[in-house]
Amino acid sequence: MILPLSAAQREIWFAEQSLGSKNSVYKVGEYIRINGPLDRALFERAVRQVIDEVDALHVRFTESGDEVRQVVRRVPDWTLPRVDLRGAPDPFAAAAAWMADDIRGPLDLARGPLFRHALLDLGGNRHIWYHSYHHIVMDAYSAQLIARRAATVYTALAAGRACEERPFGSLRRLLDSDAAYRSSEQLAHDRGFWSGLLADRPQIPRIVPPSRGTPSEFQRTTARLPQARLDRMQEVARRARMPWSQLAIAATAAYVHRMTGARDVVVGLPVAARPEIVLRRTPGMMSNVLPLRVPVRPDVPAGRFLAEVSDRVRDVVAHQRYRGEDLYRDLDLPGTAAGRYAPLVNVMSFDYALQFGNLPATVHNLSSGLVGDLTIAVWDRRDGSGLQVDLNAHPEVCSHSELAGHQERFLALLGGLTDTDPDAPLARLDLLTADERRRLLPAPAPAPAVRACLPELFEARAAAAPD
Repeated sequence: MILPLSAAQREIWFAEQSLGSKNSVYKVGEYIRINGPLDRALFERAVRQVIDEVDALHVRFTESGDEVRQVVRRVPDWTLPRVDLRGAPDPFAAAAAWMADDIRGPLDLARGPLFRHALLDLGGNRHIWYHSYHHIVMDAYSAQLIARRAATVYTALAAGRACEERPFGSLRRLLDSDAAYRSSEQLAHDRGFWSGLLADRPQIPRIVPPSRGTPSEFQRTTARLPQARLDRMQEVARRARMPWSQLAIAATAAYVHRMTGARDVVVGLPVAARPEIVLRRTPGMMSNVLPLRVPVRPDVPAGRFLAEVSDRVRDVVAHQRYRGEDLYRDLDLPGTAAGRYAPLVNVMSFDYALQFGNLPATVHNLSSGLVGDLTIAVWDRRDGSGLQVDLNAHPEVCSHSELAGHQERFLALLGGLTDTDPDAPLARLDLLTADERRRLLPAPAPAPAVRACLPELFEARAAAAPD
């Protein structure tokens, strides 16, 4: 079966051609820790069944003149390595190194397969299921569809029950939906909305400088917030009549404002671009990056600011299928859609309370595809483990220590926005890291014997700490 590319796939295809065949940044990957006596043969059987059910994982990409097509042809055979790490001094560290090396490896669009799976044995009835994909065939939303389906199939096989067959929509239906949108009145309506929103070509504030190229890999810092913190965010969001995810988005906009002083904040907002049920049931590449533009003033009450962000996010979601790349071409703006924003804020809330039979499993992200120069990713697995907050950065524009500083400040501001009085102004929210507080607010000196006025006190501090 020969099919066209979706609009999202075309953007990745052209970007990859400019990066060369050894590019490995367009990867989506995660790993699942499974604790307990896993039936490895049954697990492989379940994974192979799921891979066979997903049309998008059986494609190759071909060029004919100026035209690119994808050919759906079932992968005749593919390996699922079983990696034995039981003898390693630190089996989990060895697994992390193995996965980091594997996910950096390129995948050949012309030959395939465009996925990698492995089962890593850590000993003591501890296993890791690693799976990764080329971003042209899968996005993060799709990866969780596959993981949940694999757990369902394994559980059914372990219980000797029949499993619902092929719950996924077909790749052809996904592409038909994309083509229908591209020729619809809705597309023209969406184009008008986005062109109007950015008609004045605003200066987009950034908290890191722009990069000059695409890296081979990104830096990452990770923090975890307990379930109690997520519960508190959900409580505040309910009172504000907004989803809790918008609280994290609002914190990002407020952080850019506080770091840059900008009162016209634009951040990148990745969206699923799946408003139809058939799209939400179909693994494939659909995700999109669009601008979220929010006015911010230091004196605005926190509650009013949250309401403003919520309204703006609803506008983005209502017009989410219009490609960010098309918007930048419409306005004749330089660069790429994702590359224009620093940061992007990506909140992913998926039902990931997985069990393989009666074996509990936890899910951990490795990569969500090309992330621009700086991305704040907030993960809710809906499994009672709280939130995972990842900051990913281009190593050219942000050192690891700078990235850690951004993470600490962002989490402080998120906590402040969650706990503050809704009538308190944004300027009152704390932003300093512990180290910055020690450096900027040193312990008070003994009171001078002679009372000094403010100019003298200021001069003395400037002389003591001129930097």
